[in-house]
Amino acid sequence: MQNNVLEMDTKIQNFFRNKKVFITGGTGFLGKVFIEKLLRTTDVERIYVLARAKRGTTATDRMAQILKDPLFEKLHTVRSDPMKYIKTIEGDCTLPKLGISPEDRKELIEQVDVVFHCAATVRFNEPLSNATQINVAATRDMLDMAKEMKNLKSFVHVSSAFANCVVTDAEEKFYTEHLGITSDKLLDLKDKLGKIAFDAMEKELVGKYPNTYCYTKSVAEEAVQKVGNSIPICIFRPGIILATSEDPIPGWIDNLYGPNSIVYGCAYGVLRVMYARPNQNAAYVPVDYCANMMMACAWETATTVIQNPPKEPRIYTLVPHKTNELDWGTFKHYAVEHGFKMPLPNMIWYPILLFAETYIGYKLLTLIYHTLPGYLIDFVLLLMGKPTRMTKTYKKIHTQCSMLRYFLAFDFTFDMTNCYNLWDSMSAEDKKIYNFDMSKLDWSRYFYDDLKGMRRFIAKEDPKSIPQGMKMLRIFRTLNFIVHALFIGGMLWLTWSLLKYIFL
Repeated sequence: MQNNVLEMDTKIQNFFRNKKVFITGGTGFLGKVFIEKLLRTTDVERIYVLARAKRGTTATDRMAQILKDPLFEKLHTVRSDPMKYIKTIEGDCTLPKLGISPEDRKELIEQVDVVFHCAATVRFNEPLSNATQINVAATRDMLDMAKEMKNLKSFVHVSSAFANCVVTDAEEKFYTEHLGITSDKLLDLKDKLGKIAFDAMEKELVGKYPNTYCYTKSVAEEAVQKVGNSIPICIFRPGIILATSEDPIPGWIDNLYGPNSIVYGCAYGVLRVMYARPNQNAAYVPVDYCANMMMACAWETATTVIQNPPKEPRIYTLVPHKTNELDWGTFKHYAVEHGFKMPLPNMIWYPILLFAETYIGYKLLTLIYHTLPGYLIDFVLLLMGKPTRMTKTYKKIHTQCSMLRYFLAFDFTFDMTNCYNLWDSMSAEDKKIYNFDMSKLDWSRYFYDDLKGMRRFIAKEDPKSIPQGMKMLRIFRTLNFIVHALFIGGMLWLTWSLLKYIFL
């Protein structure tokens, strides 16, 4: 190997040497970063990746195309042909037994040493039947297959810090008492009722959980607790996953989920109002920190946990460190501060982001800054003979924002004892390679790289377009001032006219 990292002989690298790893969700955001790090920093023998054919493209061709992403440029300097170390397993988490053929299943059972189950639907408004199939049934099928694996040394199930969001002060333990049903009974109910009838029971089953995602991720944890207690398994609970911090490149991102859409929408000038409290914690974590911690979790599960087996699977949570927390106010500050340094040339208005701390205030501000401008823009487009779009866009934005409202209404805190202990147990060399120390993360630098990466990988804008963006920013700053001055002046005139009519 040509990379100095691979010449090191660390504990985690020794664990993965010559191992055969199976990963679900390998074509997703976290999965891509994980595969890149595993191939680049360890001498792993083979990675089996569960993937499905899509739009006429085979699973293998999809994986080969993914490896052409800029994320993997550093990897190609270490392994000139990384596909030699990857075997795609055609399957689908929406199908029974993951849709894996008997031949592939046999190979996995015979060969796999380590499993990382990352596959999940992260859509908050996913129909209950779909969310249950992907997040619960697929997890159960994965556990059943893992129990047959002859060489299994470690299994990492990726959950979420918000899987048990009905508890605002979450410890690294199971909260199955809030479910009211077991994974077995839920899957039974789904099979007996069928899709339509099962979906009709969503409100009754989900109960106090805010959406089907959190509910089914919590039920999946119950399956791990019940079915996985006879194998070397652990649960990894990351917070809200954002762009890479530094490895292999700063600011890499491939989606606009969650807070990413907020930052991009603000930079584009379309999102101007958000329901949030500035002092409330924001549980963000870089995706490369998550990949690093997953590898460390696998190593500890295969060594320490087996020697000293706990009563139930160990849980590891990764959110901002208590000495380096991030709140929404700081998030907004960095998003605006760094956004002005690299504005988008195709923005439609001056980037501003207002926080509304009450629901009434939020509705009022969205009326002023979203709805009315949306109708005005669409009216102009209609006069020009062009298709309208802004009112539809704002309806989508408000729907997405409504899904986040629950998480912005409470100040969530998380225990990270197992995470801290894991970090303390690692060697100095492993800490350098597999860093997930959130206490040292420079949030200002992180959001600078995040915005830079969003500009490059999402907006597809060249750095050379920054001067053009600065020019547009100056124009819209002036227009924004004029519009606000006219609006305030108009409101004052209207108020004076009413008072004059009433009292004079």
